[in-house]
Amino acid sequence: TMMVMASLQKPNLAILSALVFSSGIMLSAYGAGNNMDEPRQGALLQELDESQSLHFAAIGDWGAPLSSPRQRSGQQAVADGVASWLEKITNENNGQDENSPFILSLGDNFYPSGVTNADEMAERFDQSFDDIYSHDAFGDVPWYVVAGNKDYESDITAQMNYSGSSRWIFPDYFHRVVREVRGPRSDVIGGAMKVEIILTDTMQLAGTTQFPTLSKSRDERTPRETADRGLQYIKHHLRHSDADYLIVVGHFPAHSVSGLEELLQIHKVSAYVHGHVHCQQHKRKQGVDYFTSGTGMEIGCRKDDIDHKGATGGFLSFQASVDKMVVRFHDQISHEIYQVVIRPRFENNRGDRLEEPFEIA
Repeated sequence: TMMVMASLQKPNLAILSALVFSSGIMLSAYGAGNNMDEPRQGALLQELDESQSLHFAAIGDWGAPLSSPRQRSGQQAVADGVASWLEKITNENNGQDENSPFILSLGDNFYPSGVTNADEMAERFDQSFDDIYSHDAFGDVPWYVVAGNKDYESDITAQMNYSGSSRWIFPDYFHRVVREVRGPRSDVIGGAMKVEIILTDTMQLAGTTQFPTLSKSRDERTPRETADRGLQYIKHHLRHSDADYLIVVGHFPAHSVSGLEELLQIHKVSAYVHGHVHCQQHKRKQGVDYFTSGTGMEIGCRKDDIDHKGATGGFLSFQASVDKMVVRFHDQISHEIYQVVIRPRFENNRGDRLEEPFEIA
């Protein structure tokens, strides 16, 4: 079935450069088949010093439809699990604000078909976000948001323009977050470790192939021009990034966007993280790690997924330190079921950054 996209454009389409500095955050926004290597078994990882780590999570496809008690219950279960994870890392991080956690929202934020206007957005936000992610542990933890195909079935700008919560950060189709990892060893290694995350709109990037009848946006750009504009934003920031860990986030898998995988490989991106598929998956290709985390309300297991061990939902967590970044899959009660270690991009002259992933018994 072909989707009708009501709005692709914010009121102001000029390129926006906004820098927000707070607790080490820099946020910038722009207006606007796979031959994968199989994961191999490896040795158990040592625990990292939490006080030197930056933690964040990634959750996709979480906004359960109000008409589905089963999916609503699944969303609540995963929210409880994320809250447990937040409580754990907050306690172990000794309250260090500069390493405060955040969450990446990977799209399909409101099922079944997004929100149509500001009033519906406010109502759905209360019902599907505030009422679900209401644990004390969430506090003011920010959510950095991208759009999914379900969100585009209505007016995506209603989500971007929402200002009713400081937790909801969705300034534009493409935006960026930079955080620094600080700890007792920062002076020893010559400064803080940098994590850069580029959040992308894969609906726009894949518009001409996924949705060939995509109508022109209000400034009369064709879908190809819209995709090219987004790719130029990504190329610019990949080319100029000096981050030790560089992550690109989208809703669709990278192979849905022509040329994206090649860009990730050329620029030695640490990881690409996406939702859309209601599974937990990890693949490796040409030195880039690809993570699927579309299980914010349910899991649809397939034979090529990791072993979910009976999970009904889950999320992905990242723990970035000065010498490694550990990526973990969790089930709906926050139990860790799989993890991978990624080394900094500039270690050993951009040599092999990856330690062997393994499933946890």
